[in-house]
Amino acid sequence: MNPNYNQTITVYNRIKGADTEDGKDIWKRTILENCFYKLSQTKIDDGKTAKMAGTYVARIPESPNYLPYREFAKTKGVGDGFTLNPGDIVVKGECLEEITGKMPNTASEVLARQKPEAFQITAFSDNTSHLRGKHYRVGG
Repeated sequence: MNPNYNQTITVYNRIKGADTEDGKDIWKRTILENCFYKLSQTKIDDGKTAKMAGTYVARIPESPNYLPYREFAKTKGVGDGFTLNPGDIVVKGECLEEITGKMPNTASEVLARQKPEAFQITAFSDNTSHLRGKHYRVGG
């Protein structure tokens, strides 16, 4: 095991309303241990102003509980499975908040409360075909 994989993260997976019987999003919270988590501050200069923005990376060791989105959606959020998709949320540490879709626990509100230790996934890579260090990588 990679010694840098020493963080606990919380992943909030969204099953899109288009994939549910009642047309409403379902959010499932999964706590994953022995992960890698990094936040880097990056300077963004548009020629007029400069500002700082966070760049996030998390790596999750290969897991039998990982499911591609279509398979995960069929579980309706029940069981030990998780997935990783753009729009899902990652929080550093164990986060006990639930996303209900109603104020004050919408996805954007939970994300805002957990910042800067939280991000919305914008990139995913399945690196489990490697000979060593099999993992899933997410960024935001």
